[in-house]
Amino acid sequence: MKPLALASRVAVACLAIAAISSVPSPDGAGTAWAQASGMGGAGQSNTVVVRARVKAINQKTRKVTLVGPQGNTFSVIAGDEVRNLGQIKPGDTVVTHYHSSVVYVLAPAGTPLPKDTLDVAGGRAAPGQMPAGAAGAKMVLTGLVVGVDPVAHTISLVDRSGGAVRTIDVVDPERQKQLPNIKVGETITAVISEAIAIAVEPAR
Repeated sequence: MKPLALASRVAVACLAIAAISSVPSPDGAGTAWAQASGMGGAGQSNTVVVRARVKAINQKTRKVTLVGPQGNTFSVIAGDEVRNLGQIKPGDTVVTHYHSSVVYVLAPAGTPLPKDTLDVAGGRAAPGQMPAGAAGAKMVLTGLVVGVDPVAHTISLVDRSGGAVRTIDVVDPERQKQLPNIKVGETITAVISEAIAIAVEPAR
């Protein structure tokens, strides 16, 4: 199961999302595996920081031309959700912090389970300030295990309320080793969190 891009649904993050999708991930973007504290599961988290310099800006069309960390140039259109666009000048730097995490919790049959939920929150700079914004989202999803194939490295899940069976290819070697421990009738709950924060630093 891949983390969903939930935070991208929040309009205030439009500049940051364009910056992340238009430049390669920096060398510092790593992956940390850890035991999920108090949840009996395994988790994965990723953090990316991207800095892009403002090369040009057209206040009438709201087109912003940026130069990424690899020297690549790209343009984005800042929607009306981006407040205080007039404060941005060539030479300023758009700094984006993006964090995502997913925790997988395996539970035996009969275990009380959380409800499937989706919570989204966000905010942006006050009028007159440099443009800035933050958005976050958390989704909880649970699937019922109806099939496990350790040889083919697949696991089949279905929504607890019914529906089509979804077979997932497990490509991570560490998780492939755990497949024999998963039994039909157990449940897998994914807690997916994403957060994004954007700030504009004035040129110095």
